[in-house]
Amino acid sequence: MNPLMLAALTGCLSAWAYPATLACPAPQEVQGQTENEKQNEEVLTPLTDAERQLNPRDIVRGQPDFVADLELFASTGVSAHSWAEHIVRKGRRYRRESQFWVFIGEIGKESVHLYPQGKVYDDMLPPSSGGITEGQVFSPGDLALESDIAFTALGTIQLGGHNCIKIEAAPKDNPARIYLYAARDLKNLVLVAQVLWPKSPTENTLHTVALVQRLRNISLDVPDGLVEIPSDFKPIEHDKWTKVETAKVAYGGKPSKDFGVFRGPSGELFIWVRDAFYPWEYLYRSKQGTFEIAFQGLLVSREGKYIWLTRETEAFSLTGYRRQSDTTIDAHLVVKPNGIAFRSENYQQDGSIIDITW
Repeated sequence: MNPLMLAALTGCLSAWAYPATLACPAPQEVQGQTENEKQNEEVLTPLTDAERQLNPRDIVRGQPDFVADLELFASTGVSAHSWAEHIVRKGRRYRRESQFWVFIGEIGKESVHLYPQGKVYDDMLPPSSGGITEGQVFSPGDLALESDIAFTALGTIQLGGHNCIKIEAAPKDNPARIYLYAARDLKNLVLVAQVLWPKSPTENTLHTVALVQRLRNISLDVPDGLVEIPSDFKPIEHDKWTKVETAKVAYGGKPSKDFGVFRGPSGELFIWVRDAFYPWEYLYRSKQGTFEIAFQGLLVSREGKYIWLTRETEAFSLTGYRRQSDTTIDAHLVVKPNGIAFRSENYQQDGSIIDITW
């Protein structure tokens, strides 16, 4: 199984209700579900002769276009949380929307963040993957592209008035199990998806719920305009940063093995040092002589990847960083003719100083 797909499946996911009851369980209920699996076990109707002739991989692969509300739920067996968004899928293009944000793009290709109030968009975002994963596009059909996942139709069950085929997707050499509920009257649209994971490497019993997603208020009529950038929107402003390629960084008196220094248009420095147990990112404002703890994604490449994950020498940011943050720290700054030195955030633990020269 593709490692990125597996990481997506085993990270915290969006969730739908427990398929048998169509209601999201509370955290305490999830914790007790392992002990009550038999009582909560689904009752499936055996497949008809015609249903047994269907290829479950083809059912999953051939997902239709749709507009729906996506309900999401994730549980570790100890704690749980849920959230929701509105989602549109048309071919490989998508729209994801909540009360806080709107994203439009194509799976595996470009993605943009719309800002409706200002009629602008940010197109420097990483591509969105498919599969079933928190914060990504709902695309169970992409699982069918994985050759090392075996698909088995288990039976049928009624969910919200839809007759659904329950399909198990089992990754080879991996204990994770994925269950997909495909509605026959909605062109086999997967209404509910579950990812179940063992409690520990030594136990074979699966949690009743680990990661769940569910679609509601579904329409299969999808206008093109829902997945396109509005014609009256313009690209948002970005500032350009340049890598200080002559920079050398020492952490705690030793040369750093993983660092980066980028200079902003007004002399700011974005600095990351990842030698420590807790890696840190800093924003140094040279004009004010202040330091701030920086967001690790402040700078991105033109393709939208965090700059510290690339070898790029050119980076971009939105302009919000120009306003000084409330995360200013007392770094005991020392300014040198060709560099700076300051206390790291780990100073209280290990006395480490970060020394940068260029």
